[in-house]
Order: sequence, then C-alpha cells, then structure tokens
Amino acid sequence: MQEQLDILIQYARGVWLKRRYAIIAAWVICPLGWLFVTMMPNQYTANARVYADTRSILQPLLRGLTIETDPSQEVALMVKTLLSRSNLETIARDTDADIRATNNEEYEEILEDLKSNIKIRAAGRENLFTISYSGDDPRYVRDVVQSALNVFVENALGEKRQDTDQASQFIASQIEDYEARLLKAETGLARFKQENAGYMPGSEQNYYNRLEQLESELEATQLKLREIKTQLSTARSQLSNERSIASKNYSGIRTEYDERLEALEARLDALLFRFTEKHPDVKETRRQIADLKALKSASQKTASTSGVGGRGDNLFNDLKLIIRQLENEEASLKVRLSSFNEKVAFLRERLAKLPQVEAKMTNLMRSYDITKNKYEELLSRRESALISQSVGAAADDIKFRVIDPPRVPTEPSGPIRPLLLSMVLVVGLGAGTGVSLLSSQVSPVVTSANQLYQATNLPVFGAVSATEQSGLTKTNKRKVYIFSAVVVGLVGIFICFMVLNLIPSVHSRILSIMELL
Repeated sequence: MQEQLDILIQYARGVWLKRRYAIIAAWVICPLGWLFVTMMPNQYTANARVYADTRSILQPLLRGLTIETDPSQEVALMVKTLLSRSNLETIARDTDADIRATNNEEYEEILEDLKSNIKIRAAGRENLFTISYSGDDPRYVRDVVQSALNVFVENALGEKRQDTDQASQFIASQIEDYEARLLKAETGLARFKQENAGYMPGSEQNYYNRLEQLESELEATQLKLREIKTQLSTARSQLSNERSIASKNYSGIRTEYDERLEALEARLDALLFRFTEKHPDVKETRRQIADLKALKSASQKTASTSGVGGRGDNLFNDLKLIIRQLENEEASLKVRLSSFNEKVAFLRERLAKLPQVEAKMTNLMRSYDITKNKYEELLSRRESALISQSVGAAADDIKFRVIDPPRVPTEPSGPIRPLLLSMVLVVGLGAGTGVSLLSSQVSPVVTSANQLYQATNLPVFGAVSATEQSGLTKTNKRKVYIFSAVVVGLVGIFICFMVLNLIPSVHSRILSIMELL
C-alpha cells in the first residue's frame, strides 16, 4: 500500500513540475470550448396538450346493433403512426419546410429532423397526450406542433370513416359472392331432387314397406304356382290312367284287319327265316303291318267309343278342360311371378342406391346450409355497418379537446450552457493534467532519493537542500505565482462566459453581432 502511495506521489510531483503544459492545454481548450458553447444557437420547444375523449353515450345503447370497435386502441394506434412518412410529409408541407429543400438529400434531412424531434407521449392520465417539438426558430417550432396536432386529429376522424367505408365495400362484395354461391347451391339441390325424386330422405320406409308387401305377394304367388303345378300333374296323371283303361277296354274288339294282320305277321316270320332285317321284302312287310295296326287301333277306338257311351267322352273332355284351365292359370302365375321378381329386384336396387343418394343429399344440404348461414350473417353485418356509418355521421366515437394549444416560445429551452461551460472547464483541466503526466513520463525528473535509487539502482547516502543564496527558492516561488495568476485568469474568463450565457439579452446581442460578422 505504501509503495502504491509513493507511486501516486511521484506522479503528482511529475505533473506539478510539468504544470506549464497543463496551463497551455487548458488555455487552448477552454476558451475555444466556451466560445463554441456561447455560439451554439438557442433551442426553443413548443408544446400542445390534447385529450382524446373515447366515451360516448351511444355505445351502450347501440351495443350489438353496430360494429363494435375499441376507441382506446384506435387512439394508441394513431399515436404510433403519427410519425409515419406520409404524416411527416404533410407536416413539412403545412409548415413550408419543404420549400427550403433544394434537393432530395435536404428534403430527407428535414423529414428526419421532424421524426427525431417531434415527441408525443402520455401526460399522466389516460388518453391525455403531449406533443412537443424543439428547434432554433420559435415560430417554426410552434407551426410544427400545430401541424402535428392537426394531423393527429384529422387522421383519427378520417381513418374512422375510411375504415367504415372499406368494411362496407368488403361486406358488399362478399354478399355478392355468397349470393351467387347460394343461387348455385339452390339450383344444384333442386336439380338433384328432380333427378332422384324417389330417393329423397323419408322414402326409405316406403321402400321397405313396398318391398315387404311385394315379397309377401311373391311368396303367395310361388305357393299358388306350386299348387297349380301339383293339380296339373294330378290331372294329367288321371287323364293318362283313363286313357290306359280305355285302351284295355277296346283292345279285345275284333276288326276286319285282324286276319290280314295275322297273315302278314306269319309271312314276316317266314321271311325272317330266309332274309335279314335289311331285305326289301322284310321292310315292306313291316310297313304293311304298321299301317294295319294303325287302322286297327283307329277302328277299335271308334268301336269303343260307340260302345262305351257318353260317360267316357264326358270324363275325357272334363279332364282336358281342367288341364287347359290349369295350364292357363300356370302361365298367368308365371307372368305374375316374373313381374313380382322384377319389382323386387328394382326395389332392392333402389334400396342399395338409397344410402349413396342420401349421403350426397346430406352433403348438398350441408353446403347449402353453410352458404345460407354465411349469407344471412353477411346481410346482418351489412345492416350493422350501415348503422355504424349513420352513427359515425351523427357523432364521432373519439372527440379531441385541445387543452393547451401550441404557442410561440419566448424563452429558449436549451442548450444548458452553464452545464456545458463547466464540462468544458473540466475537460480542459483534465486534458492539461493528462498532457503534464505524459510529459513527466516521457522526460522524467527525479524528485526524491527513493526515485533516484529506483532509477540508478545505486545506494543514496544523503540529499542536499537548496539555500536562499542559490536562487532556486525565488525561482520556484515566481513560477508558483505565475501559475496561480494564469489559473485565476482562466477562472475569470470562465466566469465571464458564464455571466454572458446566463443573461439572455446580452447573449442574444452577442449572437446577433457574431452573425453580422
């Protein structure tokens, strides 16, 4: 710790020995800095306070009837967009600042200055805002704040109406779109109903009832057909039996063909002993025998009929009539059965297709209902938008009250010259001290026995003090007096600059003189 303290003392002695460099640096930096601070133009600030009243007596009365918006959010959004480029260009035109620009670079600098120096901030309570701007021209400063205030108020009212108009136009276009969709959906639904009239929802039960009825009738017809077939088979069997009985009855009747038939059969037997079946005489004899048998059978039937009487004839006729009736009824039942089968197949095909038709119908109805609901919702929103427009025309949601209008400032708001002058003094003295320290390190001077020992690494046995006769004491005192006088002079100049900058009238006169020069 002692070593560090000794080092600090050595640095301080070095700076003191090189104090002339500190004085020179301070005298160069401080007057120039003070002169620069004095020549800085005055800055003027204009302010305006405005209150945005978002309360409206119509809001609770029209809740649910109009398009509801949040005026507080709208005000917050307008505060954020006040310094947009379009608004800055409007402010520049209103204050004729754009006339001063001779090229695009200067115009951009003007807009950047407006963007940097226009401030809008909340003034403590809700929706109370302060708009301020700082510049070197009091009247221009007031004009900028007034223009910013006008833009802020006009944007609030204009954007509200513009948003309402845009919303109405958008809703109108959407209504036209959904109206076309709804018409298309209605046309498609009507066409589908026409093409599938028998498949509409609710007809499924009718189909099942009809199918059940047809299947019942089909089963009854099949049963009836089986009965008819059984009766027909019985009648045909009975007719065959009657024919067999009749054939037995007339097989014993003698005719004129019997002797000839017996002779031909005897001849056939004789020929077969001599020839084969392929012999012409054998074939001719067999043909003659067959012809005679046919003639004999016909003759026997005639004789049997004439011999038996009306009973056999009536029975045969009745059986044949019954068979014809049963055959006709069988044919009719077959036609009816075929018709029932076709109808049952048709109904089953429709029942198989019915779920697909119902699914498509459900899809069409769902699409139609969605489109219709959207269309009705848009119509309701259009009415709300129209009411909102009427309400907006009758009374604004946001009312602005200018509490403090902007005025031309009479006193400058900056710069804070006393502080800047003091900072220049501190910087000048600090720079001078730094120069002295640097000089003492570049060309060091031995001020103590310890420093000499560290520099030479040789033992120091003693030190000789300066006497009055040597003249060194007087010289050192004279240097101290000169240093003190120079410092006092520097402080005096500092006080003079401070007084000049604290008196506005004197400072303004000096600035005017400097501008003339």
